[in-house]
Amino acid sequence: MRKIILLLIFITIGSEISFGQIIDMHMHSYTEKTFWVGTARNGLASSKTAKETLEQTIQKMNQYNIEFAVVCGSIESLEVYTKADKRFIPGYQDSEETLVPLKQFEEYIKSGKIKVFGEVMAVYKGKTLADPSYQPYLAICEKYGIPVGYHSGGSFPNAQNLGWPNYRIKFGDPFLIEDVLVKYPKLKLYLMHAGENFYENTLRMMDGYPNLYADLGVEMWLHPMTKDFAIKFLKSAKEYRVLDRVMFGSDQMVWPEAITNSIDFLNALDFLTKEEKEMIFYKNAKKFLGIKN
Repeated sequence: MRKIILLLIFITIGSEISFGQIIDMHMHSYTEKTFWVGTARNGLASSKTAKETLEQTIQKMNQYNIEFAVVCGSIESLEVYTKADKRFIPGYQDSEETLVPLKQFEEYIKSGKIKVFGEVMAVYKGKTLADPSYQPYLAICEKYGIPVGYHSGGSFPNAQNLGWPNYRIKFGDPFLIEDVLVKYPKLKLYLMHAGENFYENTLRMMDGYPNLYADLGVEMWLHPMTKDFAIKFLKSAKEYRVLDRVMFGSDQMVWPEAITNSIDFLNALDFLTKEEKEMIFYKNAKKFLGIKN
């Protein structure tokens, strides 16, 4: 019934809507130890437990035909999620100050416990992906064809006093990681949040480096400002012909309804055709991840 109502609405306003398959390139996983209850964001209520978050996320995946979802978190949380549903693609997020030891990182990749390195949280630590500490990990990712998802753009207000004292907005500028793309020309890298406030720099980088992709992430639901960045980025990505490397990512953290809001936001954009929305929702990520079926 909801889809019928939405379809009538979008026909009325002239938008083309996609209800096809979806690959979500940006979700998050938790254990009860690492879970946190969020404050209401843009009208969205937080789930109350890690178990509730997982259950509601799977419900949303079923509802919207999400074929795969890259889920970012600790090794322990990734094991919980991938055991619960085979559609989750495990992405190692370096939330702790130190990375998993390099040898162990490679073993996790070989065993399939890590299939994506991301969300890489360098900016929260006062670093960028070009920092020396990340280089041997990136070399391994290039060697095994492991995609890297890198946090670009800004973050939540008052981040410095909420656990990330070294965070600065300036570190989210995609220009600061250009040396990484030069050093690792075969690295499969995507900019999470599409650079957000640095969206123009993201576009310039995507033009200069044909292997660079981006996901939309939190831009689609968090705040009027981020939505504005998303619209400007997508309009320019279409004009500059890099839309074939833009991917859907809900950045579902502890607000499962963010998945719904992200899908509705993208579907409501009348400057994108149905075919272009299908590229963003599914086809671009399928190509990026190397999914054959």
